[in-house]
Amino acid sequence: MIRERAVKAISDILNSAGYETGEGNEQIDLSAYTDDDCIVVLCSDDEDRIDNFNNKKFRIELESGKKECRKIVFTMNNNVHAENCTIWSYQDLAKYSGQAVVAYVLNENLALRFEADKKKAEYKPYSSGSEKYDEPDEYAPELPLLPSRISDEKARRIAGIKGTLKKLYIPHYLYECRSSGEKRYKSHIIDFNSEVFGLVNAVSGKKSPADDEELNFSVVEEKRVPESAEIVQPHVSKKEIKEEIRKDFVEELTKSVRVSTTEGDTIYYEDKEVKPDEETVSTEIMLVYLPVIQIRGDKIVEINAFTGEFLEEPMDDGVELF
Repeated sequence: MIRERAVKAISDILNSAGYETGEGNEQIDLSAYTDDDCIVVLCSDDEDRIDNFNNKKFRIELESGKKECRKIVFTMNNNVHAENCTIWSYQDLAKYSGQAVVAYVLNENLALRFEADKKKAEYKPYSSGSEKYDEPDEYAPELPLLPSRISDEKARRIAGIKGTLKKLYIPHYLYECRSSGEKRYKSHIIDFNSEVFGLVNAVSGKKSPADDEELNFSVVEEKRVPESAEIVQPHVSKKEIKEEIRKDFVEELTKSVRVSTTEGDTIYYEDKEVKPDEETVSTEIMLVYLPVIQIRGDKIVEINAFTGEFLEEPMDDGVELF
């Protein structure tokens, strides 16, 4: 893909639909807006970049107030899945570009309509002065969630305060580290068979090993979240966390053994560090969202809805403003 040409083609489509387009930044390749609507665009085949774009919220300050932007991803990567975006392939780009040309020849505009339950956007020409199609209702995104074990009422009892209740979903990296085999060093046999699960806060990067024996990949549920909920966006990259987790796991498995050697009447001691072999260690990681119940009364209390514990780290709203 030649990104600059893709951006130019999409800009022409959005212009023909009555949007004013602006330059992008580190997060987006293109922005487009009207008096009451906003669209941000990413042109990429990189799955990590698309995943980051998919999980972010973008808002713009319009005359009518702050507006959350719709998101379009143009990609030629058939493996991409971005449930919070409209995905365009090169076939879509060809189709909409052709419609834009026809609309220009007929001196018409294009009306943009997003289908809430699909990943495609539909453009239809309409004569100047005609009514636009009604925008569909906002829909709740589907996210990989840790299960909520704490009811709202129980969260209020745990918090011990009265107040308004709000649902938060905090991104975490759920990881599994496995090691197998053993090593022999002189008379010592070091066992490296181990399996651990844990969570890393994807906002702060803080690691919290799992105390719950039921925490593993099988408990993760793909569910839609309430539309009123706040979805906090990740700030720490998956690659960075995975490398750090693997390094810590190997360090935890590394054993120091002491062996003695006798020469005449003298005994010598030698300390040796023994690590597992690289090929015997595996690390799996996935982005999940931790359900949190926030109660605002005379103070703000946040309850981890998976464990029932108080949340120690304050969360921000994860919204990108431009």
